[in-house]
Amino acid sequence: MKLKTAGRKLLQEKGITGLTVREACRVAGVNTGMFHYYFGSKDEFLKAVLKEMYAEFMLNFRAGVAVAGTPRARLKNALAEVGKFARSVRNAAPMIFADLAYGKKEAFTFVSGNFTEHIQHIAALAEECRPDSLLKGHSIPFMIAAMVSVMIFPVLIAGVLGRNGVRTVGGKTLEELRDEVLSDAGIAERAEIALRGTGL
Repeated sequence: MKLKTAGRKLLQEKGITGLTVREACRVAGVNTGMFHYYFGSKDEFLKAVLKEMYAEFMLNFRAGVAVAGTPRARLKNALAEVGKFARSVRNAAPMIFADLAYGKKEAFTFVSGNFTEHIQHIAALAEECRPDSLLKGHSIPFMIAAMVSVMIFPVLIAGVLGRNGVRTVGGKTLEELRDEVLSDAGIAERAEIALRGTGL
């Protein structure tokens, strides 16, 4: 559908707060009446767009964890896919996390109902890997927190810095830093770092 395609484009460019119904309709080439007929509100539209993006992510995620190889290799693939998904929603992610942090129940209900399937897969792979890990004395949620944060936190920080007008960090421009951290190669390296951090 043209509207959801427009929504994805605008979400990545402007984030949740910058995406407006009028702009989505303009980019899609439809009138607001059609928008309201299909979605009713901006919130419902955003949910539909994010669900579609998550569904695509899960296709790639399942393919990554289904490949032949060791549990460690499959776990690394899974973490890399999480990093790529975080990159794809980087302009929306800070607002989603802010809503969760401020206790907005609708945000929690939406995220817990739609964005958790991959965690179950990561938990199963972490369980397979745990005997060889430095974290074998810790719970699976502890392991997941240690690994997944490496994939998500840099994306959130990049978004926060950009929104606050920061241009350089550690002698690099923010754009150079984004290229380093958010490229496929950078994501793969962070997945490796996440695993090594657990002793795998």
